Amino acid sequence: MQMTIGIGTHLGQTATGDHTAAPEVSPHTGVTHILSDGWRAIHPQIAELATAPNPISVTRQGFDGAGNPAPQIDSIAITTRTREPFPNHETLTETDVALSDFIYAGDTVNGVTNTSTLAYPKPIAMWLNHDREHAGGPIHTLRLAVAHGFARLGRPVAAVKFIASDGVNAVTQTVSAMTSIQFDASSLHIPHFATDMDLAPLTQGALLTIDAVIYPWVGDAFTISTDADPYPSPNLTTLRLLNDRTGAYGTAFAYVDATAGSDSTGAVASDAVTAAPSPFATIAAASAAIRTFNANTYGRANDAGGGVIRLIEGVHDFTPFKSQGSSVDVPVIIEAADPAKRDTTILTDGGSSKFNAIPTQLKIRDLTLRKTGGNVVFLDSGAASASHLFVTENCIWDANNTGYYGAWVYRVGRFFQRNCTIGAGGDPRQGNFFSTEATMVTAVGCDHCAGSITYQAAGCSNLSEFTWRAPTGSRPAMDGLFLGWNVFTNGTTSNPIINISAPIGPRGLAFVGNIVESWGSSSNAAIRLNADGDASPAENVVFQHNSIVGERINLMYLDGTVNVAKSAHVSFNLFERLNIKSDVFSSQSSNTGNWPVRYKVGWTHNAIADGSNNAAGYSAVSWLGEIPAAGEATSTATAFVDDRSHLGSNLGGGDYTPTLASAVPVIPVGLAAYHVDLVGNTITAGQSCIAQSPHPLEQGQLNRFRPRNLKRGPLYPMPRYHRANQHHWKR
Repeated sequence: MQMTIGIGTHLGQTATGDHTAAPEVSPHTGVTHILSDGWRAIHPQIAELATAPNPISVTRQGFDGAGNPAPQIDSIAITTRTREPFPNHETLTETDVALSDFIYAGDTVNGVTNTSTLAYPKPIAMWLNHDREHAGGPIHTLRLAVAHGFARLGRPVAAVKFIASDGVNAVTQTVSAMTSIQFDASSLHIPHFATDMDLAPLTQGALLTIDAVIYPWVGDAFTISTDADPYPSPNLTTLRLLNDRTGAYGTAFAYVDATAGSDSTGAVASDAVTAAPSPFATIAAASAAIRTFNANTYGRANDAGGGVIRLIEGVHDFTPFKSQGSSVDVPVIIEAADPAKRDTTILTDGGSSKFNAIPTQLKIRDLTLRKTGGNVVFLDSGAASASHLFVTENCIWDANNTGYYGAWVYRVGRFFQRNCTIGAGGDPRQGNFFSTEATMVTAVGCDHCAGSITYQAAGCSNLSEFTWRAPTGSRPAMDGLFLGWNVFTNGTTSNPIINISAPIGPRGLAFVGNIVESWGSSSNAAIRLNADGDASPAENVVFQHNSIVGERINLMYLDGTVNVAKSAHVSFNLFERLNIKSDVFSSQSSNTGNWPVRYKVGWTHNAIADGSNNAAGYSAVSWLGEIPAAGEATSTATAFVDDRSHLGSNLGGGDYTPTLASAVPVIPVGLAAYHVDLVGNTITAGQSCIAQSPHPLEQGQLNRFRPRNLKRGPLYPMPRYHRANQHHWKR
C-alpha cells in the first residue's frame, strides 16, 4: 500500500506585484539528488520518516514585469515515495520520492545535486491580429494571447515586449498588465496582452515586421522571430504590418451594384463619396480598375492591395478575379457598402465551381457568404503553401440548407476568421478538412466557424470538435497549438470532441479557459489527449481553467507496448471523470514515461466530480492516478445554473456557472493564471472558484451564460459590433 506523505504547491507568492524578495535559502536536509527526469529525487532517509519531509526551496531563472531577469524562489513539496513498476507495483522504492512540480536543469537547490536534464518550458502564444493588417494611422493595437505552465498573479507570464521594425529602426513596448476583449459573434472574452504601438518613428509605407519577446515568470525569454515558426506559418510566427501612419499609401475605393452597376462606366476614386455614384457590375471589373488606379495615382504597378470594393445591398454572384485582385503588401478588401446591412448584402457561389479564382491575399468583411450550389468550389486561390492569406471578419457564413461540401472554401492557405458566425441556412463548415488542400484555420471570437483543420482558436462558441491533424500535402505540422476560452459542444459525435493524438514537442499545447460539453447521444470521451493507444510523446502541455462536463477526459495513456515521456501542467480544471492508464493497466513494466501525470507533477487545485472510470480513489491500479495533487478534490459535488450535459437535461447549450451548492475548490491567492474567465467574470484569487465563475457568490450575482446554439432566423437577429464600446472588437 502506498502512503502519501505530503502535498505541496508553489509558495512565496503574493496577490499583487511581481516577484517578492528572495528569502535566504538554507540547504535542504534529506534530499540529496534531483534525478535526471526532473520530477523525482533521492531521499536516503525517506523510509524512516514518520511525517512529511520539509519542502525543497528551488531558485529558478525568470523575469519581472519589466522584462528584467528576476530569480524566483519556489517551494516544491515531496509528495510521496514512488512505487516499483508492474508487476511489483505494490512495493515502494527505498529512496525515490515524487515532487509536486518539476525541477529544471537551470534550477538551483542549495545543498542538493541537481542532475535534471529538463529545459524550462516555453511560452505558448497566438496573435489576435491577422497578418498583413493595414495600419491607417500612427497608433496600431497589437494583441497576443499567452499561456505558460508557471502562470501566477493572474498573468500567464510576467511581461511581453512588442516590437515593430522597418528593417532599420524599431519601436518597442513592454506590457505587464493584461486586458480582455469581447467578441459579439461568440459573446466570449479573451484575456491577453495588448499595446497601442506608436508607429511614428518608423518609415511611412514600409511593411513592418511585428515581433514579440515573452518573459515568463519561470524560464527563458521566448522571442517569436527566433523561437517560433519561420514566416509565414499557420502556427505562431511574426506578422507583417503596413505602416500607413500618414495615410500617404493611398486607398482606392470602388463600388459594385449587381443590378444597376456597369463595368464600362464604373469609377474608382481615392475617397468613397466620389466613387459611390458610379458602381461597377462585377467584382472582377472593380478590382482591375483599382489596379490601374493604384498604378496611375500611387505608383503601385500590378497591385490592387489596399483597395476597397464595396458591395451595394443585394445578391452578388461571385466572379473570378485572381489576376485582377493580386496584391503586394496587403490584401484587397471586399466589404458591404453599409455594414449595418450585412444580413442582406450577400456574396454567393453562383451555383458553379470557381477554381483558382481569388487572389493570394484577400479580406472579406461585413458580408453574408451564402452557398447556392451543391458540390461546388466557391473560394479557391490555388494555394500551395502558407504564403496565401484569406481573412474574413464580421461575416455570416450561410449553408442555405444545401448539402455539406468540404471544398466550398478550398485551397486558400492561411484562413483567418474573426467575429464571424453562421446564418439561418445552417453551418457550411467552411473550415473543415478536405483531402490534401492547403487550408489552415485560425478562428478568433467566432460562432461555429473554426472547423476541423483549425490550428488556433480563441474566444469561439459552439465549436463541435477539434482534431490535431497530421501534416498533409501543403499543410505543415501543427506546433505550439493554442486553444483558449472556447466553448466546445457536441451531442451526436461518436468520437472525442477534443481528439489529440500526435507528438507534442517543446513548443507545446495550450488548452486554457475552455468549456467542453458532452450531451445527447455522444458517448466517447469529451477529451482524448494522447490516450487510447497513443504512443506519441508529449511535453509542455498547459491545461488550465477548463470545465469538462458530461463525459470523461482520457489523458496521456501508456496502455500499449511503447514507452515515451508524457507530462503536463494541469491547474484549476473541473473534470467529470479523469482517466490515466499506465504500466499496471498495460502489464508493461517499461511504461513509466507518463508517471509524472499519474503522480500529478505540476498539478494543482483541480476537481474530479466522479473519480475515474474504474475507481473513485487513488492507487497504482486506479486510473485516477497514484495520489491527489495539492488542492485536488474528487467525488466533488457540482451544481450549475443550468446543466444540459449528460448529467443534466441532456439538451446541450448549458450554463456552467457553479452555484453555491458546488463544492469545487477556490483558487489560492497568487496562483490564478488569468484575471478573467471566458464570460468576462473577474478571477479573484482566494475568492474565485475553479471553472468559469467567481465564488463564493450570492445567487443574484451569477453571471448567466449559455453558448449560442440558437436557430438563425427572424426571431434571432444576428449580433452586431458594439462600436461604442472600446472593449469590443473594432476593425
